[in-house]
Amino acid sequence: MIISKPCVTMKGVVIGAYSWERRIKLDLTKTAQCLKEKGYTVKKLLPNMMLIAEMDGYEVSIYPSGRIIVKLLEDAKKGEEIARIVYDCAGVMEVVS
Repeated sequence: MIISKPCVTMKGVVIGAYSWERRIKLDLTKTAQCLKEKGYTVKKLLPNMMLIAEMDGYEVSIYPSGRIIVKLLEDAKKGEEIARIVYDCAGVMEVVS
């Protein structure tokens, strides 16, 4: 399950991935490589901590827990679209769909 909602502490959208089947854990190095191959800019990678990418003109912070923050975005549906790309690259799309 993917839940996308406005962030309460800053302008942006927070997306979370949830599954009853297994714990969500993203391999940020693998995800960063896949995003690069898809043409997105990876700004910073701190393995096992955080990945910052630029996607569709937005700064996207990605965490190993599956949490994603899209800064300055106000459209939750667009946030979910971006999250689906990230989760597909991370190899967890089949679990969160």
